Amino acid sequence: MKFQRTRAAAVSGFALVALTGMGVSGCSGDPAGEGSASDSSDTSAADTAPRAADSGDAAKDVEISSCTYNDKKGISASVMVFNHNVTVTYTYDLAVKFTAADGTPVATRATSVPFVRPGRWETLDIAAPYTPKAGASTSGVKCKVDKAERKAG
Repeated sequence: MKFQRTRAAAVSGFALVALTGMGVSGCSGDPAGEGSASDSSDTSAADTAPRAADSGDAAKDVEISSCTYNDKKGISASVMVFNHNVTVTYTYDLAVKFTAADGTPVATRATSVPFVRPGRWETLDIAAPYTPKAGASTSGVKCKVDKAERKAG
């Protein structure tokens, strides 16, 4: 009988510590200096909800890993999209600008990368048809992310 009371007291004490520990996080006594308890009540739902389009942060999620010329495809870009967010799935809208070796604009291609899950990456190839002038070099073709936007969902 004594064991049951001790176990019940231990469980109650653990629950009390767990519940009160939640309220301590973010107080001014926090060694990390995360803020005060009053700071958390100042945050509105609009501040914490994911925005419909968050283009400012989308650019850091998109990278061109290679840009090459191929006789069959033209200029081709391998694009990597990494969702740095840990909770929100995003759909990315991208535009890649292709430029010939001599600096002449070739094309801008737009595409969408749907449903990139949190902490995951997706790759895709985007190509722009291009036939260089006779004798022109193809070793200096360029691919650049012209637009990168993301939206939740």
